[in-house]
Amino acid sequence: MIIVCSLNDLPNVCESIQPKYLVSVIDPGYAPETPKGVKNHLKLGFDDIIEISSNNKIFRLNTDEIPQILPAEEHVNSIANFTSTYAYDEDIVIHCWCGVSRSMATATYLLCRENKTNIENTIKYIRNLAPHANPNKLLINHFEKKLDVSNQISKSFLKFPYTKTYDCSSNFAPVTLFDIKDIEKN
Repeated sequence: MIIVCSLNDLPNVCESIQPKYLVSVIDPGYAPETPKGVKNHLKLGFDDIIEISSNNKIFRLNTDEIPQILPAEEHVNSIANFTSTYAYDEDIVIHCWCGVSRSMATATYLLCRENKTNIENTIKYIRNLAPHANPNKLLINHFEKKLDVSNQISKSFLKFPYTKTYDCSSNFAPVTLFDIKDIEKN
């Protein structure tokens, strides 16, 4: 099972699920503690942006100390390496600040990695369960290169756009559970 959540929900989710894997795709300079019982924890720090700009809305306190950091190929490679032994019958929790963008992009990668022949159906499945999913576009582009699927993920998300939004400065997306076996049923 792939479980996507916000930083706010992380402690409760990990306590109840006790995942084998945890991926934190969170703000630079912030590394959440590894919850009790989690054996494998990848901590990556980059902003939820697609370009460096003074107009970006950055939801972190240390913006003066740490410059904006774009999602990069090195982050994608770290995620790919970390999840290379992940089996879909195991639990993996992926979180970012709000549970909408960086974490959803990472979950999208895992789901599409398993189902590269039908990306559109996978994105339709994601959209049905997570109308709020708005994966970071730059991160998705890096994942598309890693999977060698051209722009199939980006095009599919355009075909099935998000319909629900959250103000991530004050509230967070619900916990979302993805089961790879359910994609075929979609």
